[in-house]
Amino acid sequence: MHRAFTAIESLTEKEKKLDDVLVLLTEAQIATQQQFQETDRRFHETDRRIEALAQKLTESHLQLDERIKNLVSTIGEFLRNRP
Repeated sequence: MHRAFTAIESLTEKEKKLDDVLVLLTEAQIATQQQFQETDRRFHETDRRIEALAQKLTESHLQLDERIKNLVSTIGEFLRNRP
């Protein structure tokens, strides 16, 4: 009978340790999931910033192209009207 109680106590202790490990694993999984969500949020924010910057650069290039076009036109006119 003593061996049975010892075995039951041993199993109970191992079950407690297993429960503790499962709690740690669950907490680690939750923390990892939260980190993945934060990383995903940061990637989306970075993508949004890159798109805004690309749009700004596109607009800036279009304005620069227009300014160059006007400058070349003005220089051409100046050269044609020179005495």
